[in-house]
Amino acid sequence: MIKQQFTLPKYEWHCSVYYAVDCYYVTEILAEMHGIGCDGAMLRTAYENMNSGKINTGVTYSNFGNRKTVMVIALTSSAKEFAKSWRHECGHMATHICQALDITPYGEEIQYIGDDIIEAMWEYAHPLLCECDCCKHKVKEMI
Repeated sequence: MIKQQFTLPKYEWHCSVYYAVDCYYVTEILAEMHGIGCDGAMLRTAYENMNSGKINTGVTYSNFGNRKTVMVIALTSSAKEFAKSWRHECGHMATHICQALDITPYGEEIQYIGDDIIEAMWEYAHPLLCECDCCKHKVKEMI
């Protein structure tokens, strides 16, 4: 597993990201999700998703009040599947920011938020987007 934390200063929004997650890390991630306010049905859904052992999945939970997100991207079967999971979870985070800050999701700003998220995550995500031996080696070192 690879863990990253970043903040989007423009929105005063903090995010903890877990990449290449397998069942071993479920307890740690659920504790962080619970720590930012996730409970009840959403916490159970996150547990079931992460504990299922399925690859090419993810989960994103945001607390609108304290402007915090926990994003999880499971192990993926290929660089393409990582890209799809990454885009999907980043989309949830961008939508959550728009919902929390009353930003219309139909204009340009949601796209710029998505760009900011990708910019913040790039250092950790880009090796997972490539299947060359050099990047595979870098990922193994990060894990």
